Amino acid sequence: MRVASIEATQTAVQRRGGLALDSSSIPPVEGRIHSTESFSTVDGPGVRFIVFTQGCGMRCLFCSNPDTQSMTDGKLPNGGGVTCSGGEPLLQPDFVAGVFQEAHALGLSTCLDTTGQGSKHKSWDHVLPHTDMVLFCIKHLDPMQYEHITGLHQSGSLAFAAELKERHIPFWLRYVLIPNLTDRVGDIEMLIAFAKAQPTLVGIELLPYHQLGKNKWDALGWPYPLEGVQPPSHECVLEVMHKLKDAGLHVLCDHKDAPSSGVARYSAISSSSNNNAGAHAAA
Repeated sequence: MRVASIEATQTAVQRRGGLALDSSSIPPVEGRIHSTESFSTVDGPGVRFIVFTQGCGMRCLFCSNPDTQSMTDGKLPNGGGVTCSGGEPLLQPDFVAGVFQEAHALGLSTCLDTTGQGSKHKSWDHVLPHTDMVLFCIKHLDPMQYEHITGLHQSGSLAFAAELKERHIPFWLRYVLIPNLTDRVGDIEMLIAFAKAQPTLVGIELLPYHQLGKNKWDALGWPYPLEGVQPPSHECVLEVMHKLKDAGLHVLCDHKDAPSSGVARYSAISSSSNNNAGAHAAA
């Protein structure tokens, strides 16, 4: 069951042509950074260096990093692969594109951890040509619930998914499982229907809700919107995982006793630059 991993690697190589970029041709850019992480194994294939960009247009009820929301905080940087996360990296498209081009010049693969914010001409056309893999958090498939959770309309997220399809970029769909908000029967049915319609989907990463970010809301003096909501039960997580797997979808989940997906954590990818060519990595 590692076909998706092999296909994603081959696709990345085909798009890139195996050529390294000349870093001298990449214009200097600056962006605001919240933080970095030098050794991550859960934000893309292999060992990743993570860049958390500062600023996000969403105000998700379960946000684990509310301190990344402001566009005016953060710091200017001075200095496996590279993953840009956030915040929302697509709100700083020129900076992220520059980071990714530098990564490719070093022979590293690039991964975008995003909610699909921005727009085609202002954001996606700048970043996605230099993106090998995407980790796409869909939030919710119901438009009303999506807006309730994020404070934004769903149309932009769906347009981003269409852009990934158009560009043949492999991606993992991230889905936060929240009791009585994203875990209902209809919620999971919509998730499955959406996932099965995505030709470049590699799989779904199921993320059971937790309260690890609550202390950050407290530190900022903000009321926590999901106060009192508990993580999903062991039985609920396993039930949803089985539903996804029964629908023929690859599933990742770090939950205890979760059944094996048969696929390595994220699909392995090679350093590449997307130029709208190559085969897709089928789910």
